[in-house]
Amino acid sequence: MKKFISVILVISMLMVLCACGKNENNEPTQTEEYVLPTQIIDADISLPYTSSDVFYPYSAKSGYNRDLIPVIYESLFTPTLDGNALPQLAISGTIEGKRVTVKLLSGVKFTDGVLLTADYVKVSYDRAKSNAYYKASLSNVSSVTVKDKYTIVFNLINPDYMALNVLTFPIIRLSGKEYIGSGKYSVEYLDDIPYLQVNVNHRDFNVDWNKQIALCDMAGVSSPVYPFKANEISVYKNDLSGGTYTNLSSKTISQNTNNFVYVGVNSKWQGSVTCNKWVRQAINIGIDRSVITASSFLGQGVPTVTPFREQNYRLDLTNIAGVKGDTEKAVAILERNGYNKVNDKGFRTNGSNTLSVSILVCSQNQYKLHVAEALKKSLVELGFNAYIVDKKTEEEFKKALSEGHYGLYIGETVMTDNCDMSGFFTENGATSYGVDSEFFAEYSAYRSGELSATEFAESLVTNVPIISLFYRKAVISVNPNVIGIDETGNVYAGVCNWKVSDNI
Repeated sequence: MKKFISVILVISMLMVLCACGKNENNEPTQTEEYVLPTQIIDADISLPYTSSDVFYPYSAKSGYNRDLIPVIYESLFTPTLDGNALPQLAISGTIEGKRVTVKLLSGVKFTDGVLLTADYVKVSYDRAKSNAYYKASLSNVSSVTVKDKYTIVFNLINPDYMALNVLTFPIIRLSGKEYIGSGKYSVEYLDDIPYLQVNVNHRDFNVDWNKQIALCDMAGVSSPVYPFKANEISVYKNDLSGGTYTNLSSKTISQNTNNFVYVGVNSKWQGSVTCNKWVRQAINIGIDRSVITASSFLGQGVPTVTPFREQNYRLDLTNIAGVKGDTEKAVAILERNGYNKVNDKGFRTNGSNTLSVSILVCSQNQYKLHVAEALKKSLVELGFNAYIVDKKTEEEFKKALSEGHYGLYIGETVMTDNCDMSGFFTENGATSYGVDSEFFAEYSAYRSGELSATEFAESLVTNVPIISLFYRKAVISVNPNVIGIDETGNVYAGVCNWKVSDNI
């Protein structure tokens, strides 16, 4: 996978472009002449980026460049799936009510040799707070105070035992128009073409680290097939948000994301049986989330019965049904409320009315349609006459949501690392469709510390304002010759140690 100076490779492949029709494996079937970008350094590892975007953390928008941010910049903490946070530039973080005190590592330097202090953390916070990418995560932070050279205090609006998990914004130093980081690599240029240069002053530096990493420009590239097959990129990430997947390699890994897939429930509309709490409870208890997850988004998901991740150290799920559900208990709820007969179509009835519920979905992403189909199958098994209302565009879908004439809908949102659910449970929240305002008080009690995570989770399964399904994953295609990739965290976290077992 060597990149040779000033070499331009021209590859003609018999393939279909992603924009054109696809076969079952989504492999290209149409000829396109693709000119590989010029590589200006000799490096075994190459990562994708786009020249149409920047590397600055508070300006970058593309997924390519944003994935590179943790390689170039560091943060105070790195979030973990269990609700804890690993110190990175911090040595400790203490949460006392609405006050979070962070002690910094001493002696850390930016790549230009300037000492990193609490003042730079404050400057970085000020930029992050007004940046769309970090704004939601930091919404519970009211102010920041520099206590001394290596101590900084974050003041919260509400108590939050996961507050350290949102202190993940990149710490930067602004030098003229340049952003300087303290990461394992810095962005350097040769003939105006960027590459990553190892930071020999990094506190963890090892002589065996990759000294340089090439960057392959994906701007204007219609499909990742070409640069990947030509070994111009070592990895390629597909977060499945586009609803398509191309199998690029025999070697793939999955990466956790904060994309939370759920079933929105209409508790307000009297025209739907979901306005009844017992119906919502039966659905929530009766569906098999493991089956729905396996049937959706290529099976790339981790089922969950609450918006919290199952590993959350504050969460006790002893009194909550597991991800496989409890069919018998769900049927018992339906029968107890009069739906103890089954008609010739297999639907439950109380003699005069049949249990019927609509599932609203936007099929612009086909994987969401798969979620709706799997949910429908699960509901039919419980005796519901479930039917899908398919909207082809996001605009049509949102219009139907705002009109409010539906029972259930398939939703997805990006949760913050501290699992902030304000979007669901506050007035005019972005994902509060169908949620009865009475439940907002429950969430306020949780945010203020009056309810524990377990108590709030139990309230969720009792009242069922939403139905949690799974956290989905991204799929990383890896060049089969590249070894040493850590599958547990950010895909590039250990790029310094990646090696090529057999250079090609």
